[in-house]
Formats: sequence, C-alpha cells, structure tokens
Amino acid sequence: MAAIAAIGTVIAALMPAISRAGNSLVSSADVADSRLSSRVEIIHATGEDAGIVAEAWVKNTGAARIEAIEQADLFFGPETDFQRVPYGGAGCTAPCWEYSIENDAEWNPTATLHVTVHLSTALAAGNTYYVKIVGANGVEDSKFFTL
Repeated sequence: MAAIAAIGTVIAALMPAISRAGNSLVSSADVADSRLSSRVEIIHATGEDAGIVAEAWVKNTGAARIEAIEQADLFFGPETDFQRVPYGGAGCTAPCWEYSIENDAEWNPTATLHVTVHLSTALAAGNTYYVKIVGANGVEDSKFFTL
C-alpha cells in the first residue's frame, strides 16, 4: 500500500512538468512550421533622385499567411550605412515605414506587400541602397538597388 501511495505521489509531482514540456514542444513545432512554410522575396525596390521616399515590393512566396507585419524589422540606407527604420503606419513622420497589401486583403501566399519608406535624408542618384525586411517569425530577404 505504501508503494502505491509513493508511486501516486511521484506521478502527481511529475505530471505538471511533463505537461509543460509537451506544451513547449508543441509551441516550438508550431513556430518552426510557420518559419519553414514562410518565404518572402523583395521583387523590386526603387526611389527617385533627391526624393525622400523609397519603395519596395515584397512578395509572399511561401505557403503560409504572414501575420504581425507591423512587428517586422525593416533596414534601409546606403549600402555601407543602413539602419533599422521603425514601423510608423500611415502618415508617419520620417524616418519610418508603412505598408499596404496589394492583390489581397491579408499577406497571404502570392500577395505583395508594398512598403513605403519615409526618409529623413534625400536619396542621391548614383548611390547604391540596401533594403532588408525581417518578419516577426524570422523570414527575411534583402536587396541592393542603385538609383
């Protein structure tokens, strides 16, 4: 009888830890699946000489919808001096970026994200610029372009 009580006590003590470990594994698998089924590609980036706006079009080439776009990191600037640009939403004050989704209501597979980067210094012809986007789930792409 004492052995049965001891086994019951051990099981009662271990079950919460086993349950937490199982939940962690399921959560980690969900994150890994999201990242593996997500892909983006910057298909075009541009700006105008002396302009204070740059634009990039980022296509969702993966198999999953990409969420939390506002939590993405965007890096922009001359190829040797780029910096993180904070998300600011529509009508933000430079430096910041905003987006719209083209050809869909959400950033689903095959939809294109149109990113507008508002700059605090003007672009210059002949310079090479770098743009990189990193989604909240870690999916990323980068591109160099010359004005």
